[in-house]
Amino acid sequence: MKVFVDESCAGAGKTQAAIDRVVSIPCKTLFITERKDAFAELDARFRKAARKAKTDPVIRHIHGENHEGRGVVKRIAEVPDDYSPLDHVIVIATHEALLRSDFGGFHGWRIVIDEVPRFLDFQEKRTPLDAAFFQRHYTLTAVADGWSTVNLTPAGRAIAAADVRNDESHSHLDLFHARVLEAGRPNGTRMVMCNLPDWTGMNGKKVTWCWASVFSLRALEPFARVELLGNRFSDDIGSRITSYLDHDEVEWECLPPLPVQAASAARSVAIHFFSDRPSAKSWFGGEHGHQVLREIGQHLSAVLPTEAIWTANENGDRGRSAPKELLALDGGTFVKPKVAGTNQFRKLHHAAIIYAAKPCESLRSLLRLLKIDLDLWTRSVEFETILQFSTRTSVRDPRSATPVSLWVFDRQQAMYLKEYFDAQSHITASLVYVPLTIDIPAKQKGGRPPIVRTPEQEAAAKAERRRRDTERKRRSRKKKAA
Repeated sequence: MKVFVDESCAGAGKTQAAIDRVVSIPCKTLFITERKDAFAELDARFRKAARKAKTDPVIRHIHGENHEGRGVVKRIAEVPDDYSPLDHVIVIATHEALLRSDFGGFHGWRIVIDEVPRFLDFQEKRTPLDAAFFQRHYTLTAVADGWSTVNLTPAGRAIAAADVRNDESHSHLDLFHARVLEAGRPNGTRMVMCNLPDWTGMNGKKVTWCWASVFSLRALEPFARVELLGNRFSDDIGSRITSYLDHDEVEWECLPPLPVQAASAARSVAIHFFSDRPSAKSWFGGEHGHQVLREIGQHLSAVLPTEAIWTANENGDRGRSAPKELLALDGGTFVKPKVAGTNQFRKLHHAAIIYAAKPCESLRSLLRLLKIDLDLWTRSVEFETILQFSTRTSVRDPRSATPVSLWVFDRQQAMYLKEYFDAQSHITASLVYVPLTIDIPAKQKGGRPPIVRTPEQEAAAKAERRRRDTERKRRSRKKKAA
């Protein structure tokens, strides 16, 4: 199959160019965006472009609140039949729907995916009392380095995803079971993996195991044309994950890069940062991290004007307070981190992004198995999110000469932004270190033992206990013999 890729830089107008292509000629298109928050803006942009092109496509949205009692996945599967009499239709859905749906009926349709989906479901679980349930319903086949692929037993095939979702003791496994069901189809385009050699490995109060599901672009084979819009896609984590499954089955064709609209005036971008220590959700979750985030929040509340946007992680590490809560900034100007493709904030000149998305230990193990550089995850998932958020501001308006001010947590994030802006001939970017009264120590190796363990760490701990017990018994025997 062939996939067309637009790797034009952030702010070049990839989304608008795709919109113009879709409305210009009669065609049936599934248009995928990151979040349903963008639906209204996309709808308006499609209608405006259609008026300009003198076309009249039918435009519909599919999300969890407008599917008339049917699940989103089922609703999407019905789309080809629903709109079979029409020549020109555009259906807007989300990345989440993309990764969950069956597209077997979409022959003759186009699909446009705005920004790179994650291609990877990943969850950590602590289920020390549930080994018997997994042994009854799922099988494991060893891959390497403690990782296995997950498949269904006959008992597992008899359980629908809805059955798991409606069982209060196992509802947290609904996505896991749905992914294993997909992987088990005759022509399945999924692979489900977990870091257990056998199900008894989940035993132990401190053991946290994980599972991961890798999406294959072969799921999109029914479409007549597949377009993926993503800044630096070939260097993105999604590209590497895709190549793990589809290296012999996907033909990539790059669309001509969009010309950057000539700027009418030079402008400056000041990138403020607070720390030489890299951001990390686990460190944000500790008491020292809490203190730092509170002080950053106080600083930002003093320097951010009313007309500004800000974002931060919305979930805390292992149930602890989230950075969003600790910053305690104006909730009315908070915007979720994933905002690629929108022009809604292009008149604003200030943005703060206090964000972390480093891989946890179990995810690092999986990335090593997939032969993916760990730094690539950070660049693709953390730094690109920060870049996309930053470029929603007036830096995307070539007619504006107003200076822009941005705030990020650490120097590496700031340097990533500076390298991007330095490539824009009309922008002068500068780094501004913001000292805090509280000291931020450099990242230390080792440190406090983890509260929870991966299955590999638990196995090593058991082996060490056995070694110590053997040594203790040997010394005892030797003492008695003396």
